[in-house]
Amino acid sequence: MAVNKVTLVASVMACMLITCSYAESTLSCDQITIWLTPCIPYGVLGGNVSSLCCQGVYSLNAAYKSAEDRRGACQCIKDRAACIPGIDYTRVNQVGPRCGSKCPFKVYPSTNCSAVP
Repeated sequence: MAVNKVTLVASVMACMLITCSYAESTLSCDQITIWLTPCIPYGVLGGNVSSLCCQGVYSLNAAYKSAEDRRGACQCIKDRAACIPGIDYTRVNQVGPRCGSKCPFKVYPSTNCSAVP
């Protein structure tokens, strides 16, 4: 039953992410969403960060080619995270370190993505 609840939460959150607005960059926000959707259950419910989530984080970090890519990704993640009921920004910002990866920005509702280096 608990697995079904996590699956349902992840499915609902994925649908919400796809319909939420996003900023433009050379990286597609839809692609970023696909990479990071497996991280949603951790961001909402906690527990363990899945290997699929970490693969998405690695893919995103490998895709950054410029500061504009990082700013666009920041805005995409910030905007879409805001659409997820129950999102815990502390957990969101723990995903990178838990995957053994650095993130060039922290995501909070107040993050100024235009200042991301």
